[in-house]
Amino acid sequence: MPDSMINRFPLIFNGESVLIGTANELAIALDVLQGQSDHEALIQLEPHLTEIIGNANGLMTVIRSLSLDNQIFLIQVIGPDLGDVIQNAACLRDILAVVSDPRMEITILTTLGSSGLRSLLETGPELSDVLEWVYGECDSLVIDLLGKDYFRRLMRSASDLSNVLRNVDTPLQARILEHLGWSFVVNLVKDGYDLAYLLRTLPPVNSDQLLHHFSGQQLISLIGNRTEWNYLYQRLEPAEADMLLSRIKSY
Repeated sequence: MPDSMINRFPLIFNGESVLIGTANELAIALDVLQGQSDHEALIQLEPHLTEIIGNANGLMTVIRSLSLDNQIFLIQVIGPDLGDVIQNAACLRDILAVVSDPRMEITILTTLGSSGLRSLLETGPELSDVLEWVYGECDSLVIDLLGKDYFRRLMRSASDLSNVLRNVDTPLQARILEHLGWSFVVNLVKDGYDLAYLLRTLPPVNSDQLLHHFSGQQLISLIGNRTEWNYLYQRLEPAEADMLLSRIKSY
């Protein structure tokens, strides 16, 4: 946007005024203030902060110049416009990679809410990328905000589910599998590669549950050829390999 078309708004300190119209200008002003009056600056500009920040890059620029409490305040001020500012899943991932405190992650996620998060996360790989950068209760929060039905729609393949499960802890893995149901999970397994994706992600108890949904004949047909067998077998833990061989020998 040409500089002449940017709306600028006054920021006043100690009787001096500076006009702020972009995220870079705001970050510079905050750096000059050195944290001493950042909150007052945000309050002065509060009605215009969304316009000033503009997009995800602007948001990251300003976040880097703020303390944690003021980062949280900024997100709360942006409020329902946060999804439009962040724009897409890649930008959400990048922002979550920049912030380091769970309180900030929670603030971002709860401010987005279910509708905002769904608008940003449209595929399974996008979800797994975001889950890679949140931790602990934030993993559960992401899944809960998406909701069971939307989460199921994102899981289009065994690799989608495997990548998501790899980025969450064991209790949440168990909850996700319970939400989906084993019949849904089994239907994602189309060949030996799919089976490998899931078995190398699941803990042994869940691997055993998965394998018990296939007969020995089904596993032989599923794995199909030596190439798939080698790919699968090389990625199994010894206990999982024993379970798989036991199922096949039962045929």
